[in-house]
Amino acid sequence: MRITNTRMSGTTRTRRGLALLIASGAGIGSLLLGAVPAQANDTTKQVSADGRTVVFATSDSSRNVSGSVEFTVNADGNWQITGTGHNSNLLVRTIHWTCDLTWDAAKVSHSTGKKAVPGKKTRTVSSAAYDPNIQADFADIADRGRADCDIVIG
Repeated sequence: MRITNTRMSGTTRTRRGLALLIASGAGIGSLLLGAVPAQANDTTKQVSADGRTVVFATSDSSRNVSGSVEFTVNADGNWQITGTGHNSNLLVRTIHWTCDLTWDAAKVSHSTGKKAVPGKKTRTVSSAAYDPNIQADFADIADRGRADCDIVIG
């Protein structure tokens, strides 16, 4: 028999330890489930007066780098992404923007090139090209299109 000064048997200590473990797990689990997940900001959509251009605008942040972006699509199939990135860190971070454009059951993704952003600085990054899918379905994009743009670190 083992001598202890707690005046508890081994079985009692084991049960109390198990109860403490379960209570701790339940507390941490409820904290994690109750936490609100990070959400991207809403994307605004603006169709030009002549109906030939749609601009999606939003902002996003990731790992202390934040910025805003405009994703423009034109009836001729040309698109452009122009975004900024402000690095709140001390070290250089490489960023780029990725935009997913969806309408009906279709989806296209486009992104900017990568750009290094020194610590405590802001940089602008942009990219433009032609996409035949945008040109073919531009009327549907203007009516029901949605864009989700995210800043990507690395």
